[in-house]
Amino acid sequence: MKRTLFSALALVLLAAGPAPAAQRPAPQRHAPRDFYADGSPRKPEFALTFDDGPGYITEDLLKLLAKRGVKATFFMIGYSVRAYPQRARDVAAAGNLVGSHTDTHENWYALEKKGKSQAWLKQEFRKELDRAAASIEKAAGVRPRFLRMPNGYCRGWARKEAASMGYTMVNWSYGSDWTRKPEAQMTAEYLKALRPGAILLMHDGGGKNREKTLRIVAAVLDEAQKKGLKPVRLDELLGLQEPSAKR
Repeated sequence: MKRTLFSALALVLLAAGPAPAAQRPAPQRHAPRDFYADGSPRKPEFALTFDDGPGYITEDLLKLLAKRGVKATFFMIGYSVRAYPQRARDVAAAGNLVGSHTDTHENWYALEKKGKSQAWLKQEFRKELDRAAASIEKAAGVRPRFLRMPNGYCRGWARKEAASMGYTMVNWSYGSDWTRKPEAQMTAEYLKALRPGAILLMHDGGGKNREKTLRIVAAVLDEAQKKGLKPVRLDELLGLQEPSAKR
């Protein structure tokens, strides 16, 4: 009797088919993080990123990247964009990714030490990002989605505020072109740091003597070719491209 009832029940379940989708557990998906300092080590890709521009070498840098068929990411300062709007426009027009580096490059660690309240910091943070975004959009025609804070500032509250404004905060895995290290040592360290998922930080603004950065970029691209690594924009490296931007 029990066997008959079990068989009948099994036939009923088979006839009913699988449970409706609404009754099955939804597949687990990993939401994008609000902060990155490198990409996946499983893909032969890395990202070149440039801060503080547009600046004196931006045009020469664009020529170098175009000659090599490379796209990079430029974190721009609002006041630099207002000073050189055409250079900002050229960066975006060349297919590079434009991110925000705030409006005035304030040192947020220093502001903390001055005893500024978190409420004041949050208010200024939003002002800085909004002003920079408005300037970037006016000059380059794009609204930045990625943010790199001056000095790599990445407190938890700032990451949350940035995310609430639609930004993903990104730092770097290696950078030193602003230091006083000898150029040969600096170049060697960049080449050593070149690996799958690396986010390399350099500068195209923030100073008049940036020619060494151009030479280091060339050396990095030569080494990348030897290692079979492809330079890509940050949104591609991190898998955060907008549907219309995927290639």
